Amino acid sequence: MNDDQPDEWFRNSSSSVWGVLAIGAAVAIIVVDAITGWHPVTTAGAVLFALVAYAAFIRTKVGVSNGDFVLHHLYSTVRFPMAALESVSVGRTLGAYAGGRTYVSGAVGRSIRDAVKGAKRDHNPLRNQTDFIEDRLNALAQDARDRRRIKRDSEEQFALAEDVRRTWDWPLIGVTVIVAVVFVVLFFL
Repeated sequence: MNDDQPDEWFRNSSSSVWGVLAIGAAVAIIVVDAITGWHPVTTAGAVLFALVAYAAFIRTKVGVSNGDFVLHHLYSTVRFPMAALESVSVGRTLGAYAGGRTYVSGAVGRSIRDAVKGAKRDHNPLRNQTDFIEDRLNALAQDARDRRRIKRDSEEQFALAEDVRRTWDWPLIGVTVIVAVVFVVLFFL
């Protein structure tokens, strides 16, 4: 991927909606609690709920950035060169295959109905978002291999797959742990 190509990010469209609704519900609980007589345990529980909703619905996404395939999970990010990506398939979750390993993300997935249909359903990237994402990521991986002149399933591709980097979102982890401890302490007081 060259530097001129913009980053591309994918997630289920419903995840953003559910994330905003969940965080909105947490804020509403805090406001109602403040109006009716403040209870610290309720506020701590609502903040914990909002943090987990953010991590699960808003933070999780799959994409391509600076020539790397990137998976944002709840509290970590996995990235490796796009050319190392062997294939992507989407069932209930997205499965990305590189270097003999499978990287799974719940950021993109099919509905239960579509997943049960499996091979019987029509593959239509123009009408189905998950088909589009699957095809787009596979095409971007092929483009990355072509630019590097690497053949699929070659030793060069497997060597690239060894450059997997996982980083942790320590600020989010720290805040979530602190709020969880405060919630548990307040709950049992």
